[in-house]
Amino acid sequence: MAAGLVLVLVTVGYFAFGRDIIPASARARVAPPPVYVIGARIVRRSMPLWFKAVGQAQSEHSVRITPQVGGLLTHVYFHQGQYVRRGQPLFEINPAPYRAAVDQARAAYLAAAAQVGRDAKLVPRGFIAPQTYIAAKATAAQDKALLAQAEINLGYTLLRSPINGLAGEIMVRAGNVVGPAGSTPLVTINQMSPILVSFQLPQRDLHAVLHDRRKHTILVDVLRESVKDPLGMGPLVFIDNTVNTSAGTFLAMARVPNLPVRLWPGEYVAVRVILTVQRGALVVLQSAVQPGQGGDFVYVVAHGHATIVPVTESRQIGRYAVLAQGPPAGTLVVAHVPRRMRDGVSVSVEKILPPPPPRPWS
Repeated sequence: MAAGLVLVLVTVGYFAFGRDIIPASARARVAPPPVYVIGARIVRRSMPLWFKAVGQAQSEHSVRITPQVGGLLTHVYFHQGQYVRRGQPLFEINPAPYRAAVDQARAAYLAAAAQVGRDAKLVPRGFIAPQTYIAAKATAAQDKALLAQAEINLGYTLLRSPINGLAGEIMVRAGNVVGPAGSTPLVTINQMSPILVSFQLPQRDLHAVLHDRRKHTILVDVLRESVKDPLGMGPLVFIDNTVNTSAGTFLAMARVPNLPVRLWPGEYVAVRVILTVQRGALVVLQSAVQPGQGGDFVYVVAHGHATIVPVTESRQIGRYAVLAQGPPAGTLVVAHVPRRMRDGVSVSVEKILPPPPPRPWS
């Protein structure tokens, strides 16, 4: 019984006072290790307020080259897919019949004009009636008009480019007979620079676009749809005067310089309509913002511990989140939240990511 009593006293004494005599280094080994994290700071940046849409590039000026006179197509002065300049010769229709028609009309006009000159001297002398002189003048005027029409037709035999642009497929080759009645154009020329990008926006955004357009020029970012490759930027130049009642959208267009040429007519692209740019917005990596039952939050790192702080996210732009409410600029947060992260847990910051560039959305 004495031995049993001693054993009980020793056990009670260990649990009551034994921990106090354990060295501090031993207790540190018993505590859980810190969570290693990557940090990022909340910063202030200029961030846009924009609408996103799918757009389609289209030529601002497209011309279908069709003959205005008929005849044998004798020459093609360019290659399909070639850039052509305004006034550059494209096609030639056999001019011989039209040149002969000009010569014939000129001869008739010269004869009529000579007759008018003779009659003008005979009328005062009473050798011919005034009506004869008037008829001669009418005939000369008619022949002059026929000569002008013949010269116009002769000019139509050489087809020139009316614009600077890119020539498409040549639909009719030399050696074929063409005419003004044909529905198939000889070639289509599209202006490539500048180029228009058309897109549809929901009607709920119409008044916001109109309001901002009255105050300043609205810029439109154009990007490649698949890889988000920026293709250009240009001003909003057109808003349709009617809302599509079946789709609940309205049509808008932007003009992009397209130099060098990267946009192609008919190509689908991603569009960002930048209404305004918010100066000094609170910006943080989107991966740092976590959803919770009470709303979004971030883990703020301070004094070796991570603490939950609520935030209100305004919008997401690329890899970054714009905060309407949150910790002040300069606050260190956990950029990539690991599974073991909990409120108040001990953390060790391995590295701090560099701040976003001045225009993190460009």
